[in-house]
Amino acid sequence: MALKPGDGLEKWEIAVAKRVVGEFRRRSRILGREGFDDLVQDCLLHWIGVRRKLAPDPDKPPVGYMAQVVRNKLTDFMREQGAEKRAGDLGAISLDATVDGAEDGMTLAESLDASESTQAGEMGETHRHHVRMDLLRAMARLTPSQQRLCVMLGAEGLSVKEAAEQLRIPRGTLYEEIKRIRKVFADHGLGGYLKG
Repeated sequence: MALKPGDGLEKWEIAVAKRVVGEFRRRSRILGREGFDDLVQDCLLHWIGVRRKLAPDPDKPPVGYMAQVVRNKLTDFMREQGAEKRAGDLGAISLDATVDGAEDGMTLAESLDASESTQAGEMGETHRHHVRMDLLRAMARLTPSQQRLCVMLGAEGLSVKEAAEQLRIPRGTLYEEIKRIRKVFADHGLGGYLKG
């Protein structure tokens, strides 16, 4: 379905979306692989949802605001695609997949658990191995700047204030980033290992 003027959209809205998508596609290899019309359509659909919350003013359309909404949508899309690529989700084998293909069969993770427990000899060593694997998976889900922040606060031992100064960002922004990092770690079952 093509979005065009008269279907709930104005010409200026379509023009803004096409211009911003074109700019982003020229600068990004990730977006360059996506279809131009598909990206424009996704951005316009997102804009329609945002636009509903605005008070209409036919004399002064929110061109700048719409351009920023489209930029944010494209930036979010690029982050998602980059995170998937870094995590190895593209073409990777899931540990939740069954070994024999049956629905109720042993998963790959369970088979690794069984083989490691017989080889490790000590439960502590197997546990540490699993924690390291979980940690690697969680770190792969973080953006490069979030990974750097983890190194700064962990291995380098910087305080939040020192990290904020080095990164040249406000402490409040840094605390928000730490919340997002904590959520990723908690989602991977590592919440208990984080400092309070």
